[in-house]
Amino acid sequence: GNLGHLDLSDNQLTGEIPAELGNLGHLDLSDNQLTGEIPPDLGYLRHLNLSGNRLTGEIPPDLGNLRHLNLSGNRLTGEIPPELGNLQYLSLHGNLLTGEIPAELGNLNGLYWLDLSSNQLTGPIPASLRVLEWWDPAGFGRKIERGRFRFCPNRLSGVLPSQLRSVAVDFAGNPDDVAPFCRLGVAPAFEGRFSDDEGSVHEDSIEQIARWGVTAGCGDNRFCPSRTVNRSQMSAFLYRAVTHLHGTPDSGGDARLSDVADDAWYRTNAQWAMNNGVMRAPGGSFNPTGAVTRADMAEMLVAVFGHISAPARAQGLFSDTAGFSDAAVRAMEGIRAAGVTAGCATDPLRYCPSETVTRAQMASFLTRAMRTADTNPT
Repeated sequence: GNLGHLDLSDNQLTGEIPAELGNLGHLDLSDNQLTGEIPPDLGYLRHLNLSGNRLTGEIPPDLGNLRHLNLSGNRLTGEIPPELGNLQYLSLHGNLLTGEIPAELGNLNGLYWLDLSSNQLTGPIPASLRVLEWWDPAGFGRKIERGRFRFCPNRLSGVLPSQLRSVAVDFAGNPDDVAPFCRLGVAPAFEGRFSDDEGSVHEDSIEQIARWGVTAGCGDNRFCPSRTVNRSQMSAFLYRAVTHLHGTPDSGGDARLSDVADDAWYRTNAQWAMNNGVMRAPGGSFNPTGAVTRADMAEMLVAVFGHISAPARAQGLFSDTAGFSDAAVRAMEGIRAAGVTAGCATDPLRYCPSETVTRAQMASFLTRAMRTADTNPT
């Protein structure tokens, strides 16, 4: 009763969510196997993450008092409550929500993340939606748009409002007619190997790397697409990718890593990655739980796949890579040239190098890299 912060994420919890947990300030129950409906009493929280469960029913309007709300990867139905008006972070990705996007979401003054993708929403994207702005930290007296918005796939129509075109990171269609692009991949029921990737723009890649043996998911027919990839996991994904293409690689030696136990499940993968220049391990410290960023991913792919090369000199393609090493910038430009990624946004072209890589994004990175490899995977 005296707790302020409770994190029980990534376990195997079952059953329904007790309403009494609404007395907390911060609650994270993501990536479990929870069922039932969301208690309205959780509206007293400030931060709530229930993503990656099996929750059903409608979203309680009471949750509009939160600042941070993540309900992605469940089986929620009904419409988005217009009362969700105080949020700074809202993720409803991968549910079964219907109806139109409430224009009231335009009342959100500090919104920096909005993910409504992979539902069954209809109608237009409200012109009232606004992007968080703040002053340029470099002191040039200008405002900078900050935020990431995701709308597709859904069954939306109309135009993509002009003020959102630089922050709609999942949109690659005609902004004056969102319907043809945004309706791709919408499905009414779960299909394929995993139950929590349905309708995701990464779903085909997720299913493909599973068929290639790169990953078997995170358990119980789930892939956990929104979970961040760490270095130990990434070493395993890359090792298995190389194995599928070319056979089991040589680890390159048995050098000891100070923070990798002899019986660690990823030990062989980590040694292979370090000894072959795929990952760095300064002072023999591998940092197995460290998050993989998009910049890291670019360098790893260039190091692993011989057909993906970095240009001899950075071309300055991306507007947000200042401060990163020359090798990292060239790697980012190299994987763009190879068709692995087009970046994270256009106008101006951005790569988002500091953002961490989710399991879903990892699947798309690897699938595109493997499909263009010299040895065509089957």
